[in-house]
Amino acid sequence: MSSNNHHHSMVTSGISTRSKEEIIIERAMESCLFKSMMSGVAGGLFGSLMGLVFGGYSSAVDTAVETQGTVKQKWLAGSRVAKNACVRQAKTFALWGTVYSGTECAIEKYRAKHDLWNSLVAGCITGGVLTSQPKIPMGSKARATQMSVGCGGVAMFSLALDYFLEHRE
Repeated sequence: MSSNNHHHSMVTSGISTRSKEEIIIERAMESCLFKSMMSGVAGGLFGSLMGLVFGGYSSAVDTAVETQGTVKQKWLAGSRVAKNACVRQAKTFALWGTVYSGTECAIEKYRAKHDLWNSLVAGCITGGVLTSQPKIPMGSKARATQMSVGCGGVAMFSLALDYFLEHRE
């Protein structure tokens, strides 16, 4: 039996069998806002994991553990540093996921095309946002240079990833 015989269609004789609620939920889940929020949550979780794994390799953990005090005090100091690394990485990856996903979705809907240009532009915008660092004082030329490098780097990373995952034949 071919796999087509096992395929169950949601449309019978041109009449949709989905309820209004199913259609509303489907439309909401296809919205750029929903995709952006879900990517932000996933990015935050991934960032927490990255912070947990790689935060333990930071020199700040070594310094905290090498301080004088009881084993409990050293453990607490090291835990605080690792927690801070988790929070910092979670924020970064959540921002990355939110901005990239929302931007790519909006561009795709506007252009009505799914191609590599969407990844390139979304990556550039995301890289610029991630490297803008508005809390760090610097001149406008330095900030523009930093954001340009971020734009180019994330755009190339996004383009390569999208090409190898979706567009390569």
